[in-house]
Amino acid sequence: MFAKLMCKMGIGAAKIDLVLHRSAYCPGELIKGEYELIGGKVDQKLKRIETDLLQFNEKTECSSVLHQNTILSSSIMKAGEQRKIQFACRLADTFPPSKEGISYKFVTRLIFEEGMHRKDHDSFQIIPD
Repeated sequence: MFAKLMCKMGIGAAKIDLVLHRSAYCPGELIKGEYELIGGKVDQKLKRIETDLLQFNEKTECSSVLHQNTILSSSIMKAGEQRKIQFACRLADTFPPSKEGISYKFVTRLIFEEGMHRKDHDSFQIIPD
């Protein structure tokens, strides 16, 4: 009972990590990787995995969402369980390369039925062809 309460506060909850195969990609290229999920201290019902591709402009201090991906789920993540799910996202040909002041990252959220979530941030570069 105490462990479930702690998980609802985010302590001992399942975790997610998006692992990309590389750290640099060209415009139009397919980014591949995998989500690595690790169960927490108690079983938890997963609701969805959300991933946003963000472009950050340091000059204006604004982030733009360039792409969104959602995987719906109704599975149970067992305590201590390890799971991998394939990930892919195609970059648009029009995305400008990374440079001083322009950066890119994926923000991934693991959403549980209980309403809480875990976040992961993964930066990468877009390089000219």
